[in-house]
Amino acid sequence: MVQRVINEVRIMMFRMKNNKIWRVLLCLGAFFVCSTVLWGCSSGQGKQGVNSGASGGATETPSGVEGVVTANDAQVGQLTLRDLGSDIETVIAYDATATMTDRFGQERDGSEIEVGEIIEAKYDPSDGRLLSTDIPEDVWEYQEVNDYKFDSDEGSLSFADRKYKYTDQTFFASDGSPIERMEINKQDVLTVRGTGYNVYSVVKTRGHGYIRLSHYKDFIGGMIEVGDSMILPVTANMLITVREGSYKVILSKNHSTAVKNVMVQNGKEVTLDFSDYEPADSKIGVLTFDIKPAGADLTINGTAVSYTKPIALAYGIYQIKVSMTGYTTYTGTLDVEEKASTVRVDLVEEKADTTETTAKPSSKSSKKGSDDTGTEQTKQMDSDHTITVSAPEGAEVYLDNVYKGLAPCTFTKVIGSQTITLRKDGYTTKSYSVDVLDDDQDVKFSFSDLGVKEETAETTATPAP
Repeated sequence: MVQRVINEVRIMMFRMKNNKIWRVLLCLGAFFVCSTVLWGCSSGQGKQGVNSGASGGATETPSGVEGVVTANDAQVGQLTLRDLGSDIETVIAYDATATMTDRFGQERDGSEIEVGEIIEAKYDPSDGRLLSTDIPEDVWEYQEVNDYKFDSDEGSLSFADRKYKYTDQTFFASDGSPIERMEINKQDVLTVRGTGYNVYSVVKTRGHGYIRLSHYKDFIGGMIEVGDSMILPVTANMLITVREGSYKVILSKNHSTAVKNVMVQNGKEVTLDFSDYEPADSKIGVLTFDIKPAGADLTINGTAVSYTKPIALAYGIYQIKVSMTGYTTYTGTLDVEEKASTVRVDLVEEKADTTETTAKPSSKSSKKGSDDTGTEQTKQMDSDHTITVSAPEGAEVYLDNVYKGLAPCTFTKVIGSQTITLRKDGYTTKSYSVDVLDDDQDVKFSFSDLGVKEETAETTATPAP
């Protein structure tokens, strides 16, 4: 702009070069115009600088992060958030000036924010001070999840008739502290949070403990009932993993029954002493088995038996299994308490889309065949391969409540989801959920050392009325 004005002035001066007065006037005018233009530009530039300075002095734009709460130190007022889908953590200080709301929009104190929650936090980037928190609308939460299944091979967690995905970044916790996924037992109760089909946090809200039996050799080979959903064969050196809570425990063999009440605490072991019970005289029931198709195999408490003739069994509870190639295997429990009865089992022919059996015995049966959660399940054995638990050395090893030996120990490979429990005097008992694949290979596990037991759990078992 300035250069243009100067050029125009030069042209006019050239045209009037013979007129001295006009030459003087034009020079004065050019000086005036140039000075005005230059002053205006200088003033404009100065004004822009003031505005820039004012903007720089204003409060910075708040920073935001959406993530899982991995720690909340209420004493010092400090939240730790892990970004969704990564291991990056952000530490934010909070006080009473921050605005914090729950999923219903209600205000809450910082101490009420739970480990495992998914929140969106805004904070001042200059000092890391929390400004506000809320829960994003797309975040879902399931509480009291007690029927679920982890599949480590495909990285899925199934519950509520849906399948969700978990990853190495999924946060697992118990009692406010991080844990490994394997430390979640099928007896535990969970709170699960995520978005879409992605699971970002799994928190164990109710855990499990252990029941050890003492002076019960007269009941070995019989059955044990724990509460309303667990029926297991009685074996030597039993250590039973159960959800924390109160239970009635019933041992039975032949016509002998022993009953005790027990309180199981999370992470604790309680011993049931049955030395005050003596077996009573046996009573015998005669059972006739009507099994179709003909030629199917029958096992009672794991022992193969012939059913071409009636079978005499002492009163009590038994596990039975009926199997035949091309048919769905039936497993169930049989309560023998009558002098004579008939048991009918009709196997269902296997089909590609058949997932459950409809075979049922016609005799009285208190409960179906079950694993330690009460769910029907048939374990597949791979007699050509083994499972080895090498560490921690000297620990007692239990596979689904059955004693296998002292680590390092090796036993026949069992395929599927199961629980390995480790116990050692003076140390904390721990359980791990593992998935053993049908891959024609030996399996080896090495677990971390058991922690020193802080205190000895008191036995709260009492004889049942």
